[in-house]
Amino acid sequence: MTRHAGQKRLKRLNTPKYLQIKRKHGKFFVNPSPGPHPKRFCLPLLHIVRDLLKIVETNREAKKIIGRGFFKVDGKIVKDTKYPIGLMDVLTIDKMEKHYRILPDSKHGLILNEISNSESEYKLCRINGKKTIKGGNLQLNLHDGRNILIEVKNPKSPEEDTYKRMDVLKISLPEQEILKQIEFKEGNLGLIMDGANIGQMGEITQIRKRFGPKASTVTIQHDSVETETLYDYTFIVGEDEPEIELPQINE
Repeated sequence: MTRHAGQKRLKRLNTPKYLQIKRKHGKFFVNPSPGPHPKRFCLPLLHIVRDLLKIVETNREAKKIIGRGFFKVDGKIVKDTKYPIGLMDVLTIDKMEKHYRILPDSKHGLILNEISNSESEYKLCRINGKKTIKGGNLQLNLHDGRNILIEVKNPKSPEEDTYKRMDVLKISLPEQEILKQIEFKEGNLGLIMDGANIGQMGEITQIRKRFGPKASTVTIQHDSVETETLYDYTFIVGEDEPEIELPQINE
């Protein structure tokens, strides 16, 4: 039986540098399924189970336990071994009573950060876009591929549209109820999610909006040191304090 064109195997040498892959896994590596996160910036579930958490040692063992529904992503059971898990996603393993949030890291690109049971009940999602749909209601397009509908009682009232691109929503899992909105503005806490300074977190001291692709920048201050990053590389994580548990990624 021939392999479909869309199911091409991913050569290990062509995988992103941040993936922690050992040579023993051979010439090929699991190719992430199409999903909400870019292929270059996600962790396939099988890779997490076998290589990062080391729950099993082989492909066959990983496929078996994933197929039995032991793993949840954002509160929902996932049985696809290639499922792409990305930034801010919450991985739950009920059998082990363990929860992890996917966060950016300066050395590995993406890491599993263990979190408490209470924190596994929500996640942060950045608003990447929005549009008005039929009936005058608002659809928010979030960074993890999900869409949230906002009922607008009076479409002609600008006061009802308080959601802006780059703002972050704290939402419950798996219900998707909005618990809090955190504005993208100076004074709030920003996490650098990509680029040379990935993983750094600090107070946003300046936002510069300029015309042209990749022209706008954000300056983040941590321990009296200021770092400039691209506008789209910034992810708001809190106001005075982070809304999520963060690893010691700045040291």
